[in-house]
Amino acid sequence: MSVVNTSRLIDKEVINVRDGSRLGTVCDVSVDCCDGKIKHIIVPAIKGIFSFFGKKKEYCIDWCNVVKIGSDIVLVDTDNEKCLRICEE
Repeated sequence: MSVVNTSRLIDKEVINVRDGSRLGTVCDVSVDCCDGKIKHIIVPAIKGIFSFFGKKKEYCIDWCNVVKIGSDIVLVDTDNEKCLRICEE
């Protein structure tokens, strides 16, 4: 993958090509401080009706699972359940 500005990733919609599901929009990225490479993109999990009282969750998607970055969308190939985690607050 070519050079990507992290600021251009924020607010792009993320679609999983495995099942066509919409995961949400990129809100953050994690970067390896040693080599300066992106490690993960962070996407808040879409909330359901009953998740108001539950813990917030997010998708932490490995950079190697990013398939394609378009002008307004990011395609990923990942297992939704394996990359879902509870947010650290």
